[in-house]
Amino acid sequence: MPKGTLGTCLIVALCLFQGCDAVLIDWSEPGAINTSSGTITIATANGAHENITAGTALFNATATANGTVSYELVDDASGKGTIVPATGVVSLATGQSLDYETAMTLVFIVKGTDATDSSAGTATITLPIIDLNEAPVYTKAQQDNVCVADKSIAAGNNSTGFAYGTDGSLKVATNKTLDQRTTATYTLVLHAIDDGTPALTGSTTVTVNVKSTCNAAGAFGTLFISVLLTVIVSFLL
Repeated sequence: MPKGTLGTCLIVALCLFQGCDAVLIDWSEPGAINTSSGTITIATANGAHENITAGTALFNATATANGTVSYELVDDASGKGTIVPATGVVSLATGQSLDYETAMTLVFIVKGTDATDSSAGTATITLPIIDLNEAPVYTKAQQDNVCVADKSIAAGNNSTGFAYGTDGSLKVATNKTLDQRTTATYTLVLHAIDDGTPALTGSTTVTVNVKSTCNAAGAFGTLFISVLLTVIVSFLL
């Protein structure tokens, strides 16, 4: 028997009795890896938009091998992904969502196994999240006792008595007075409009209770009476 043949037989025998780590050839999707294992960063243009629904495909993972390849997620990005074993399609898992402001990228590790010889390899895949314009949201409420001295007031601003500044401050308008005897409570609907395309609007309702006399007339400018206001104000985060 030629020496080369004997050497090949010995290697085969060792693999049969001790086990050998066979490997996949390479990966072609979502990007090229010329070895059995490696890393892929998906181009931003091919990333996933935030606010997509669960079940939406994020990317395809495709490996080349001698036989049919089955796929599994070794790392599912903290539960964000699920995979179809037969195709390598990774989708957003049930009950999950994407938020650019929380995570601008997600990292998945996909393992491919060749059904013919059990060879395997992994692809570490970084998926960028694409930011979308979202309407402003009033999310934090704060109650203050204040002598009240673009965004806009969409409703409830009787006699234009209030002004809503671009800094989020709600004030009694210049040269305006409040009289508890005339109006004890104001219910204002505030709007905040972003500069996105298209522009989106968020809103909240603020209740202003005109309560009792205080000594801070200067907060109003030139007024005939001064009042203490209890204002519940929502701020944009």
